[in-house]
Amino acid sequence: MTLIRYVLSKFFWNILKVQFGFMFLILTIDGVEQLRILSAHDAPVSDAVRLTLLRSVGYIMQIFPLVIMLASLATFLGLARSSELVISRAAGQSAIRILVAPVLATLIIGVVMTVGFNPIVAATVRQAESVLEKYNIGGRSSVSLSDKGIWLRQGDETSQFVIQAERASYNGNNLFQVRWFEFDSTGTLTRRIEAQKAVLQTGDWLIENGRQWRFDGQGDEVEQSSFDALQLPTSMTSDEILENFASPKAISFWDLPQFISRLESSGFSAHRQKLFYQAELARPILLVAMVLIGAGFSMRHARFGQTGLMVLIAVFSAFVLYALKSIAESLGSAQEIPILLAAWGPPSAGILLTLGLLLHLEDG
Repeated sequence: MTLIRYVLSKFFWNILKVQFGFMFLILTIDGVEQLRILSAHDAPVSDAVRLTLLRSVGYIMQIFPLVIMLASLATFLGLARSSELVISRAAGQSAIRILVAPVLATLIIGVVMTVGFNPIVAATVRQAESVLEKYNIGGRSSVSLSDKGIWLRQGDETSQFVIQAERASYNGNNLFQVRWFEFDSTGTLTRRIEAQKAVLQTGDWLIENGRQWRFDGQGDEVEQSSFDALQLPTSMTSDEILENFASPKAISFWDLPQFISRLESSGFSAHRQKLFYQAELARPILLVAMVLIGAGFSMRHARFGQTGLMVLIAVFSAFVLYALKSIAESLGSAQEIPILLAAWGPPSAGILLTLGLLLHLEDG
């Protein structure tokens, strides 16, 4: 028990040190960048500082696997250099038994990051977007979902359209049971359209089997008519509609299943959101793989030499695993491989390979 507490205390202390170092770099580099961007819009320094702090929370989540790997590497490298690993082995403690406590602690940290820290990250992402929207940076999403269906917004300098549809095709090209509300530059309703279907073509919407009502500047109806087909110009594309849904990172882990259900009931594909959800569930496994990578290349006795080379190989292996994870998620997003394989495959492979390495080094 004493050995477990000792190893865990070193491991946690190294996590704090590595995280602090990365946070200093993030706040410095991103802070300068946000100051540069917001200064062009005459924004106060306080908004740049606020935006930097909000964005830094998301960066913590993003770089944490690397933090865990470096903390594991530093912990076991220090134990090897001080010959404490040799003493532990002489006392009958194998490398696998020494690793049990850090691995279990990492699993708990991973679960907390997913179920507890993820909602905080989602909230800060939304807050950061609101800061940028205040200065018209990045632009507001033109697509949203509600219990009443899909809402879209399009327009130009002279008029704005708000579009509501009960459902859509999976690629966003077709909207069903559609209502269109046209407003002039002053925000006054000038026209309302109801139709069974609207088809997105290149440069326009083709609205089929509908009725339209025109209103004067006081909101009174002045004309009503029916039509079989009506074309309205638009700059929207189906890709823009699909990409303008809220980023999975801006949705709390606990709200994602409901959002996925709502997205699918509206007719859209929720493949990207499902992949992100599974990747969040696999986060603890990824962190364990990073711990094992750090330990696998640092638990050798220091007298064997080549410590610097082992550190470089460990860092390179971590980046390779992270790159494979990104590639697998890209393939999963493109529906080239199953979602479960894309989310769980690379972390599981990382654990199996590093366990094989540890067993080889331990037993020869």
